Amino acid sequence: MREIVGKILSGILWFIKRVVGLFSPYVSSFERRVGRFFRRIRSTTSGAAVQRGLLELMEENLIVVNLLMETKYKGYKYLTKRTRRRLYENVEKLVSVFKKESSRDVPSVDHVRNILQKKGLSFPRGDEEKLLYLVQIMNFLRPGHYYRYLKTASFSKLLVDPTQETLEGDCNQIVTLYAYLYSLKFPLRDLKIKLLPEHVCLHFRGIDIEATNATFHKYKEDYQILPITEIISTNLLDLADFREEVRQINPRDMVRSSQLAYSISSLRELVTKNLNIAYRNLAISAMRSKNFKTAIYYFSKLGDQQALRSAYHNAAVHYVKSNNFSRARYYASRSGNRDLERNIRRNEGVHYYKNNRIEKALKVFRSLGDRDMERACYQKQYNDLAQRVSSVRTLEDARKHRSTYRKMLNLAVKIGDSRLQRSVRETLNKL
Repeated sequence: MREIVGKILSGILWFIKRVVGLFSPYVSSFERRVGRFFRRIRSTTSGAAVQRGLLELMEENLIVVNLLMETKYKGYKYLTKRTRRRLYENVEKLVSVFKKESSRDVPSVDHVRNILQKKGLSFPRGDEEKLLYLVQIMNFLRPGHYYRYLKTASFSKLLVDPTQETLEGDCNQIVTLYAYLYSLKFPLRDLKIKLLPEHVCLHFRGIDIEATNATFHKYKEDYQILPITEIISTNLLDLADFREEVRQINPRDMVRSSQLAYSISSLRELVTKNLNIAYRNLAISAMRSKNFKTAIYYFSKLGDQQALRSAYHNAAVHYVKSNNFSRARYYASRSGNRDLERNIRRNEGVHYYKNNRIEKALKVFRSLGDRDMERACYQKQYNDLAQRVSSVRTLEDARKHRSTYRKMLNLAVKIGDSRLQRSVRETLNKL
């Protein structure tokens, strides 16, 4: 019986997972983890924590990390769930072909040492096996074999079945594929990247590896050598493939992309510029949708005082139009525009006046020192009382409304209308 119940529960759990999977935007649980990692990054997130978390994900499956990043932050329309699943299947075929070829093509230490010596490079002691494995990757991905260089390419152009199609990619993408193949056997943290003007190459123990042409190199210039995690920020900052149709990227995703690049990149001047652009775009988008709180938050992060004042002003005007005067007053007070604050108070008073909330209107107009509108309020109160006694025809009826006439006289005095005062006094003298 217990076994039967266990099978039923397993079947239910399988069914639930299938249903959830159908509606999930992710191909796998690992994609979901990567997506969750991207979503959690904020400008305040520790850079060290982001780099550690990112490296762990990259070591587990760099292909998924980079492809999902392109899906979210490059906006390629073709990278649907079905397409990504097919690309992952292609990667399995690619790895299978690579393993078969590399098992037949095992380079010798002497051969590799001679190549390095000719380039003026030293053979790294203690890492012979790792370097030889890198040579196997170089042989497999050498141009004209399975790969050809293509400028500004999307990552998916490398993720094809090598027995059917040629792998195509630029320097960022091919370095990423090198790193993925390396991670299948050794820790990814062994590798670094070297940034050159508009170019990137792989770096291992003092050796530059030109992934685009599968050769060793020794760049004499003192270019930056960065952790392998920076290949992600490099890809984030790279141009999208002009050959692919892209969707409009959500401003919040643009911010998360820039925040991710900022968290992991040493190129602070460049990524800070990108992050500020993302903040501004999100703030402008929020302004257009009347989400002033978000707009003000991101303008504050930019430190743009002029944009902030404009946001406060627009927020105040918006809330006046919807008669939310307390919020309008709050934003006006932050704008630094005293005339705006006064105009909002006057609009509030007029709103109360039109809706016969005269006492509230009077409170506002008194605070503003607006004597004309004070008198208008008193006049409206007077008119209401006059309407009450408009049906009085006899002296006996008038005596019943003596208190009303007294109020009318008081209001006539406040209005400053001598004609009204005289008329009401005459009535009161008869009572």
